[in-house]
Amino acid sequence: MTQYNNPSFFKFIHDNKNVDSKSLLLKHHGKMMGFPLEFAVVQIESRKKTESKLPYFLSFDKFIFPDKISAEQSSDQRVAKYHASLVGRGQHILDMTSGLGIDAMSMAMADNYVTACELDKNKHDVLIHNSSIIELSGFTPVNCNSVEFIRNSSESFDIIFIDPARRDINNKRTYSFKDCIPDVTSCISDMKSRSKRIFIKASPLLDVTKVRDEIDCISKLHLVCVKGECKELLVEIDNSECFKGIRVVDLNDDGMISDIFFDEAELSHGLFTFASKSDLAVGKYLYEPNAGVMKLNPAKALCDRYNGLKKLARNTSLYISDILYDNFPGRISIIENIPDNEALKSMKGERYNVVSRNYPLTADELRKKYRIKEGKDKFLYAFRMTENSIPQLCLTQRI
Repeated sequence: MTQYNNPSFFKFIHDNKNVDSKSLLLKHHGKMMGFPLEFAVVQIESRKKTESKLPYFLSFDKFIFPDKISAEQSSDQRVAKYHASLVGRGQHILDMTSGLGIDAMSMAMADNYVTACELDKNKHDVLIHNSSIIELSGFTPVNCNSVEFIRNSSESFDIIFIDPARRDINNKRTYSFKDCIPDVTSCISDMKSRSKRIFIKASPLLDVTKVRDEIDCISKLHLVCVKGECKELLVEIDNSECFKGIRVVDLNDDGMISDIFFDEAELSHGLFTFASKSDLAVGKYLYEPNAGVMKLNPAKALCDRYNGLKKLARNTSLYISDILYDNFPGRISIIENIPDNEALKSMKGERYNVVSRNYPLTADELRKKYRIKEGKDKFLYAFRMTENSIPQLCLTQRI
């Protein structure tokens, strides 16, 4: 497309990066721009949408998005960097569903040779353009059906990476691998015949047990979070390994916030200690697991690993201890007050983050009830404890 090399196109994007899209379309409607106005507006909207998750790629002024949905569905660069760390260096990698190419380009930037398959011709052309402006070496975009590619090619790879589309032909969200496009369950044997290792990127909403039922050759699962929010469930298959366990990582701009691995024996449910009301006291430490650990809910493993840790209730994903474990995979805060009604009334106008876990009122309802504002490092926690399922409140300061 000619606009890829049109200086006016990129100048328009830069000059209007903070302008409302509707205003731009109205202001320039019907004018001869020398480039497609709507496509330029897509670039502005996509850059705004991805500024927090793709800062490195957006540092290249000529980086292009083929469409809006590519921006919405693109990998976070911090997650892509984690993928690159898993594959290592000097590997021959096939990405079967490249899309915008954040994962494929990140793996290429880690000194790997990457073949990036993309079925859509427009997205394929954008891959060629973007990899060129980033000056990637060892990166080969291929416009093809990747399932047919691995079935008809005699080429083998060290690693195959795939992120199947999680919407069907009617654009409805899917919740199992067999309903994704492509259906990895029907081509897994072909993938295994072409590679020693396979990575399948999946929705964080998928149930871990069902994933293991759908794909019976998994060697490891990764729950990948960014700043406490679970972004994906990554399936790892190694032809030489049986199932080892589940790794939960939490990433930020500087790298790894936490990294914890649970082997299969630890994931079995068993007895662990619940807290009693007497455990809830000023000076104790309150632990809130990150979203990946919370999804896995390995209560017994956590209580075994962190001596003295107690879960507040079976359905309350919070823990308490009089010991500070600064390597706990989640938010840690110290209890400063167990407020009575008078103390709660006096909080009007003060700033607290509100967290509701297994409590009769939501965080928004609690914020409205006590007329408190959004905070930063101070928290109002609302939860039920095991002892008679009593609703409790406490005020904490983040460690």
